[in-house]
Amino acid sequence: MKFQELETELSEKIERTREVTSFRFDDRDGVSFRPGQFFQLFLDWQEEELAHWFSFSNSPTEKGYFEFTKKMSGSEYSDALRALKPGDRVRVKYPMGKFIYEGEPTRAAFLSGGIGITPIRSICRWLTDTGSEADARVLYSARTPGDFVFLDDFEEMMERNPNLSLVLTLTDQDPPEEMDCRTGRICSEMVREEIPDYRDRTFFVCGPPGMVAGMVGMLKEELHLPPAQIISEDFKGY
Repeated sequence: MKFQELETELSEKIERTREVTSFRFDDRDGVSFRPGQFFQLFLDWQEEELAHWFSFSNSPTEKGYFEFTKKMSGSEYSDALRALKPGDRVRVKYPMGKFIYEGEPTRAAFLSGGIGITPIRSICRWLTDTGSEADARVLYSARTPGDFVFLDDFEEMMERNPNLSLVLTLTDQDPPEEMDCRTGRICSEMVREEIPDYRDRTFFVCGPPGMVAGMVGMLKEELHLPPAQIISEDFKGY
C-alpha cells in the first residue's frame, strides 16, 4: 500500500467526555481514506518528534476535515496534544489498516469497548450517509454512563438509518433508570440475545488489547465462528 503524507493544522478540539477529546484538522481537500482506517500523526514536542497512530473517527463523507478521538492520559503524547492550539501545524501519514467495512457482506456486527468505538463510528456514519442497506448491529461497552462516546451521533444516525442498531452495556455499575442499557461485559450470551443471527454475520471487534483478545476468543471458542468471519483491531498504545 502506498502511503501519502500531508502537512496541515489543527482547526478544532471537541470535548466528548471528561476524558475523551476529538481533534479536527484541515484536510487540505486531499485526505482520502476508507471507513475504519487509521493514520499516523507526527508532533513536534520539546525538541523531538513524537509519532502515534489514530483511527479516523469521522467518515469519508464528512468533508473539509479529518478527525481522531483519544482518551487523554498522563502520557507524553497526551501532554503534547493538550498543548496543541488551533493553527498549530502537524504532519500525517495515511491511510493505513484493513479494519474496513463499506457494506459487504450485507450483515455485520460490531463489538467495541471504550475508545475502540472511533473507527466504528466512522463506518456507521459512512453507511448512513451513503444510504447503504447493510444491516449493522453494534454492541458497545463502557465502565460508566459518562464514558460512552458519540451517543448523540448514533441516535441521529439510527433515526435516519433503520438498518443500524446500538446496544449499550455498562461494566462497572448499574445504569440509571432512564437509560436503556445492559450491565456486564460483552459475552456469548449477550451476543446470542442481541444478535440472534450471529452465525450469518461478519464481526468487527475493536478496543483495548485485552478486551479484543477476549472477545475474539469468545467468538471462536463459544460461538464457533470461523476466523474468516472475524476482523479485529486493538488500540494498543492509543
